[in-house]
Amino acid sequence: MVSAAARRPSAPDSSSAAIRHLAERGYDATTAEDLAEALGLSRSTFFRRFGSKDDVVFADHDHALAQLDGFLGSTSLAAPEALVEGTADVLRLLVRDPAAARQRFELMRHTPALRDRELVITHRYERVFDRYLREAQLPGTPEWVAPALAASLVSVHNATLRDWLRGREADAPRAVTRRLRQLVALYERWLSPSAAEGRRRVLVAVYDAEGSPEAVLGAVAAQLES
Repeated sequence: MVSAAARRPSAPDSSSAAIRHLAERGYDATTAEDLAEALGLSRSTFFRRFGSKDDVVFADHDHALAQLDGFLGSTSLAAPEALVEGTADVLRLLVRDPAAARQRFELMRHTPALRDRELVITHRYERVFDRYLREAQLPGTPEWVAPALAASLVSVHNATLRDWLRGREADAPRAVTRRLRQLVALYERWLSPSAAEGRRRVLVAVYDAEGSPEAVLGAVAAQLES
């Protein structure tokens, strides 16, 4: 099987170069014009490609979001595996340049405006997952499942990325794949027809033959609810 990462183009290398420049010169001390010059771009080309200084820092996320949305919208994988593959491929993209990934992390850690922007990016990932899940989940799935799983996918991804950045995980994509499979297994009853079938129960009821129909039905109902 060819993964989503293999099918998509790599994110612009210029974003990594811009992040390195911001890390070296300081976020507040660097203007968009400084970045344009450092990247060898005209001012108009820089703004056309990136939009703003903030947008440079999150260019990889914008790329990852578009590719994740496209992957989930076209994949033939079963929903549990599609969620794992798509999320792991986002992480592969974000850690492909380890130095730039760590510099981005430090920039966001010390720049409140970037941390606020990161929250917006997080919600965008959740919306992509939520939209896919509402199409993929089985009929009768509770309303809370899609938003809960969408938020959990992002949380597991972010926790694994932080573990990698802090040296607690050597292979981030492998670690996140393992963790994501554990996560989606908790929701498989709403995503996989075979899992739903396997969870059907056989109820054997023993009742008093002299009991009224209402009493018998009440006893059966009580067992089904237990």
